[in-house]
Amino acid sequence: MEARPARGLYALKFGFSEADSNGVATSSAPSEKPRGRPRVFSEAALRQATEFSYARRVRTSRGAQDLVYRMFAVAAIELYQEAYPEKGQPLSWLLAPHRRHTLLSELGRIAKPRSGVQGRLEWSEEDVSQMISAALEIAEIKPSTKAGVARIRALRRQH
Repeated sequence: MEARPARGLYALKFGFSEADSNGVATSSAPSEKPRGRPRVFSEAALRQATEFSYARRVRTSRGAQDLVYRMFAVAAIELYQEAYPEKGQPLSWLLAPHRRHTLLSELGRIAKPRSGVQGRLEWSEEDVSQMISAALEIAEIKPSTKAGVARIRALRRQH
């Protein structure tokens, strides 16, 4: 009795029949429903952030989003430090002697900034307050980047 080749090998050798296609249509028309995560920032906001970035080259949309989150976190922390110099002093650990980019990007996500209808950033006071609370907690314990990201993500899940 002759051994029959495995189905995968057989298909590669002799080609697939229409019956093997599971009814999957191959059309070049774009799908009606957008794929992937919904856009958080407008293209203009991402472009502006990447043009502003002089220290790091941004090559992907994810990198541009991280940059917007980081810039938002830095601005919010600096404003908090101006308004409350004594309370905000521990936050200096996030900014100096060098910026902790990864932690700042994660903190920025807590504030949930979004591009509004006209492309300007929008946020809520409550979310920014939660971000500052998380930043104060992180600055107090001064974790490694890995531990800090894990803690910030845990705080984001709580809210």
